[in-house]
Amino acid sequence: MQPFFALITLRAVSVLVAPGPEDGCPSARQVSAALAERAPAVQRLRESDSESALTLVLPAPGTPQEPSLSLIDQQGRLRLFRTLARPSAGHARDCAALADTVAIIVQRYLEEVELPEAEAARKNPPSQTAPPPPSPAPVVAGPPPPLGVRARWDISLGLSQRFASQIDGPEAYDLRLSVARTLGARTETGLLVRLWGGLSGWTTHDWTGARGDVIRIPSGMELMWRRAASSVEFQLGVAGLLDCWILGARDQQTNLHWDYRVTVAGALVGGMQVPLGRRLFARLFLDVAVAASRYAYDDTNAGKATVFSTPRVFGDAGLALGMSLR
Repeated sequence: MQPFFALITLRAVSVLVAPGPEDGCPSARQVSAALAERAPAVQRLRESDSESALTLVLPAPGTPQEPSLSLIDQQGRLRLFRTLARPSAGHARDCAALADTVAIIVQRYLEEVELPEAEAARKNPPSQTAPPPPSPAPVVAGPPPPLGVRARWDISLGLSQRFASQIDGPEAYDLRLSVARTLGARTETGLLVRLWGGLSGWTTHDWTGARGDVIRIPSGMELMWRRAASSVEFQLGVAGLLDCWILGARDQQTNLHWDYRVTVAGALVGGMQVPLGRRLFARLFLDVAVAASRYAYDDTNAGKATVFSTPRVFGDAGLALGMSLR
């Protein structure tokens, strides 16, 4: 695509508007039209023998930086850069007003800077006997400073197994749903906060004259330090765990009795997150926990023999599959 040629020429300088998408605010076409409207105001200026061109570059829509304009000469040097106020909304009237502002800035720059330089060069040509001065090194406009990386959200679904002498059967397996958010703007290191909740299988226990089913509803909050090594991210931190234990017991008369208990534990947590594509990932995790309290259910008909109890020290290990969002 050829650049838009704005009909604004100071006899010595022409302005070319670099092409851009029509949904820009302002778009390249709007800026070209605004420059063309201001051409009569500058066409009365005196002509020069030579002609050069400046390219007007507008940022692409959707970029995080503020609206701006850049004038670049044929040698790639940045001659003018201005940051503009972001419009309140992408309405056509606001974008047209911003395009007119761009035209005014360019017109003043040409009248106050480019034309005096061209006139001085015409009146004072370089001496034929003196060697030409060395040309300065090109000054190319560098990229804008990084604005930081947005925080990342991780959503995953996983399966884990709890290791403890007091737990066996389906009750040892959890289905977990977790949501995590990174803290800070760096991608390779930083902190991560994860909240998760789940549901275990249930295990049947028998005792004198009755039987019951135990189910566990685990949850936790983790604060992790993370570090990326190549494409793998390692995570290490601490966690607070909360388990809700539910026991539904039936006696010989099939009467149902419910018993609820809550246990709290602290844990050291480690993990490794491996990308499976642009957004998908797999996460391996492991924790070692110590419970602050225990829960035991005793058989009162058999000398208070313990039918079921929660562990003091236990571990969890599992695998989760998830997606990263920004």
